[in-house]
Amino acid sequence: MKQDRWKLYLKVLWGAVIVLLVISSLLAGLFGGSNSFNAVLAGSLWVVMQLGILTLLFIIVVRLKEWIEDQIASTAGQKNAVAGAELQMLRQSIDRIETKVDRIEKVLDGISE
Repeated sequence: MKQDRWKLYLKVLWGAVIVLLVISSLLAGLFGGSNSFNAVLAGSLWVVMQLGILTLLFIIVVRLKEWIEDQIASTAGQKNAVAGAELQMLRQSIDRIETKVDRIEKVLDGISE
Protein backbone atom coordinates (compact mmCIF):
# COMPACT_ATOMS: atom_id res chain seq x y z
CA MET A 1 0.00 0.00 0.00
CA LYS A 2 2.76 2.46 0.88
CA GLN A 3 4.57 1.70 -2.35
CA ASP A 4 1.48 2.56 -4.34
CA ARG A 5 0.93 5.78 -2.40
CA TRP A 6 4.00 7.53 -3.78
CA LYS A 7 3.00 6.52 -7.31
CA LEU A 8 -0.42 8.06 -6.70
CA TYR A 9 1.18 11.27 -5.42
CA LEU A 10 3.32 11.51 -8.55
CA LYS A 11 0.31 10.95 -10.80
CA VAL A 12 -1.68 13.63 -8.98
CA LEU A 13 1.25 16.04 -9.15
CA TRP A 14 1.76 15.50 -12.87
CA GLY A 15 -1.97 15.76 -13.52
CA ALA A 16 -2.22 19.04 -11.61
CA VAL A 17 0.78 20.50 -13.42
CA ILE A 18 -0.55 19.48 -16.83
CA VAL A 19 -4.00 20.91 -16.07
CA LEU A 20 -2.50 24.19 -14.87
CA LEU A 21 -0.24 24.41 -17.91
CA VAL A 22 -3.12 23.77 -20.30
CA ILE A 23 -5.29 26.37 -18.58
CA SER A 24 -2.50 28.97 -18.58
CA SER A 25 -1.73 28.24 -22.24
CA LEU A 26 -5.37 28.65 -23.19
CA LEU A 27 -5.69 31.88 -21.24
CA ALA A 28 -2.46 33.25 -22.72
CA GLY A 29 -3.59 32.30 -26.21
CA LEU A 30 -7.02 33.87 -25.78
CA PHE A 31 -6.07 37.07 -24.01
CA GLY A 32 -2.37 37.67 -24.55
CA GLY A 33 -1.59 37.07 -28.17
CA SER A 34 1.21 35.05 -29.72
CA ASN A 35 4.07 36.59 -27.69
CA SER A 36 2.36 35.77 -24.44
CA PHE A 37 1.48 32.29 -25.69
CA ASN A 38 5.12 31.63 -26.66
CA ALA A 39 6.29 32.82 -23.25
CA VAL A 40 3.82 30.50 -21.54
CA LEU A 41 4.97 27.59 -23.69
CA ALA A 42 8.62 28.30 -22.86
CA GLY A 43 7.77 28.53 -19.17
CA SER A 44 5.72 25.35 -19.42
CA LEU A 45 8.63 23.51 -20.99
CA TRP A 46 10.87 24.70 -18.17
CA VAL A 47 8.38 23.54 -15.52
CA VAL A 48 7.92 20.14 -17.16
CA MET A 49 11.68 19.60 -17.44
CA GLN A 50 12.24 20.50 -13.78
CA LEU A 51 9.33 18.34 -12.66
CA GLY A 52 10.67 15.46 -14.76
CA ILE A 53 14.09 15.74 -13.14
CA LEU A 54 12.57 15.91 -9.65
CA THR A 55 10.35 12.92 -10.44
CA LEU A 56 13.35 10.87 -11.54
CA LEU A 57 15.29 11.84 -8.42
CA PHE A 58 12.29 10.96 -6.26
CA ILE A 59 11.92 7.56 -7.92
CA ILE A 60 15.64 6.85 -7.48
CA VAL A 61 15.49 7.78 -3.78
CA VAL A 62 12.39 5.65 -3.17
CA ARG A 63 13.88 2.63 -4.96
CA LEU A 64 17.15 3.05 -3.04
CA LYS A 65 15.21 3.21 0.24
CA GLU A 66 13.28 0.05 -0.66
CA TRP A 67 16.52 -1.74 -1.59
CA ILE A 68 18.16 -0.75 1.71
CA GLU A 69 15.11 -1.92 3.66
CA ASP A 70 15.20 -5.27 1.83
CA GLN A 71 18.91 -5.66 2.60
CA ILE A 72 18.34 -4.89 6.28
CA ALA A 73 15.42 -7.35 6.45
CA SER A 74 17.52 -10.01 4.75
CA THR A 75 20.39 -9.46 7.17
CA ALA A 76 18.01 -9.57 10.13
CA GLY A 77 16.48 -12.79 8.79
CA GLN A 78 19.92 -14.37 8.47
CA LYS A 79 20.78 -13.34 12.03
CA ASN A 80 17.50 -14.80 13.27
CA ALA A 81 18.22 -18.04 11.44
CA VAL A 82 21.69 -18.26 13.00
CA ALA A 83 20.29 -17.46 16.44
CA GLY A 84 17.60 -20.11 15.96
CA ALA A 85 20.18 -22.72 15.00
CA GLU A 86 22.32 -21.85 18.01
CA LEU A 87 19.27 -22.04 20.27
CA GLN A 88 18.40 -25.47 18.86
CA MET A 89 21.96 -26.67 19.50
CA LEU A 90 21.76 -25.40 23.09
CA ARG A 91 18.45 -27.23 23.62
CA GLN A 92 19.95 -30.46 22.31
CA SER A 93 22.94 -30.00 24.59
CA ILE A 94 20.68 -29.39 27.59
CA ASP A 95 18.65 -32.51 26.73
CA ARG A 96 21.83 -34.60 26.61
CA ILE A 97 22.99 -33.18 29.95
CA GLU A 98 19.58 -33.92 31.48
CA THR A 99 19.72 -37.55 30.34
CA LYS A 100 23.19 -37.90 31.84
CA VAL A 101 22.03 -36.34 35.12
CA ASP A 102 19.07 -38.76 35.18
CA ARG A 103 21.43 -41.70 34.71
CA ILE A 104 23.70 -40.42 37.46
CA GLU A 105 20.70 -40.04 39.80
CA LYS A 106 19.64 -43.64 39.08
CA VAL A 107 23.14 -44.89 39.81
CA LEU A 108 23.31 -42.91 43.07
CA ASP A 109 19.87 -44.13 44.12
CA GLY A 110 21.09 -47.71 43.54
CA ILE A 111 24.21 -47.16 45.60
CA SER A 112 22.44 -45.56 48.58
CA GLU A 113 20.00 -48.45 48.96
